[in-house]
Amino acid sequence: MAEDYLPSLSSEESDITQYDTVYIGYPVWATTIPLAVKQFLTQYDLSGKKVIPFCTHNGYGKGRSERDIATICPESEVLEGTAINSKDILSSEQTVTEWLVKIGTTKKEETEIKISVGGYTLDGIIYDTPLAKEIKEEFPLTVSMYGYGGREYYGSMPVVPENTGAGQLNFENGDITYCPTNNSIAIFYAQTSRPDLTMEVIPIGKVTSDLSVFDTLGSRENITFSIAE
Repeated sequence: MAEDYLPSLSSEESDITQYDTVYIGYPVWATTIPLAVKQFLTQYDLSGKKVIPFCTHNGYGKGRSERDIATICPESEVLEGTAINSKDILSSEQTVTEWLVKIGTTKKEETEIKISVGGYTLDGIIYDTPLAKEIKEEFPLTVSMYGYGGREYYGSMPVVPENTGAGQLNFENGDITYCPTNNSIAIFYAQTSRPDLTMEVIPIGKVTSDLSVFDTLGSRENITFSIAE
């Protein structure tokens, strides 16, 4: 690496002209891509193609690897990649699924659900991600949920899901989320002066009905999630 030596690739020349999108997977070496990967990016013309990096690492993240790929491929559209800690590889399905949805390369499949609370029945969807599917298996699911901060209702799950992954510290109105830290499910219904969260949440679905109903509810409500018939 110090000499920037590019090794010969062992495989025969590949015809990539037929592809519009190329995924580049690699382990991070000294904060960047391995030189064999650099050789591939140099040897093949990816101009006009969508390049999607993804990598594994041992705790230091993606480093400058994505910036280096963008430098080598100035005529390509380099999308935001994902970086998986090597210790989390076997439990990374949820993280990878959410990443692919985020960058728009796959659609977030969903199932229609009903949310019953305070005499109201609301429409919603639950995603077909591994975590959401696991929680959906508990439907009909009734959770005692508390109102908090004029923005959400949350309550403890009766079971602890296994398919968790990286979450986020923000929300969109209508988000149904799972929080691994305290094993809770929540419905976020309003952005407030405190949009940033202190614990990561993972979106598992969304309320699609009018959210103003939540402004009329009490401080504690039993909320039931069920599959729409």
